[in-house]
Amino acid sequence: MFVGRLLGWVLIALALIVLGGDGLRWLESGRLEFAALDEVWFRADPGSLNLLQALTQRYLLPELWDPGAITLLSWPAVVVLGGLALLFLFIFRRRKPPSRRARFGALAG
Repeated sequence: MFVGRLLGWVLIALALIVLGGDGLRWLESGRLEFAALDEVWFRADPGSLNLLQALTQRYLLPELWDPGAITLLSWPAVVVLGGLALLFLFIFRRRKPPSRRARFGALAG
C-alpha cells in the first residue's frame, strides 16, 4: 500500500516537472505545445525506450507496440503521468476501517 501511494506521488512530481518544462517552452516560443511521452522518455533515457520496443515486438505481440504503445507514447506526457498518478493514488488510498456497528450489525440482525 505504501509503495503504491509513494509511486503515485512520484508520478505527480514528474507530471509537474514536465508541465513546468512545457510552460517554459511556451514562454520562449509563444506557442503552448505539450511534450509527448515518447519525447520526454527519449530525452531521459533513449536506451530503455528502444529496449522496450525490441522486447515488446520480439517476445510479445508486435501489435502491442504498433499501434498500441505508439498511440500511448504520442499522448502528452503530463496527461499520461498525471493519469497514472491519480490511478495509483486512488487504488492505494488509505481506507477507513469499518465502524464497529458496520462490522457487527450483520451478526446482530
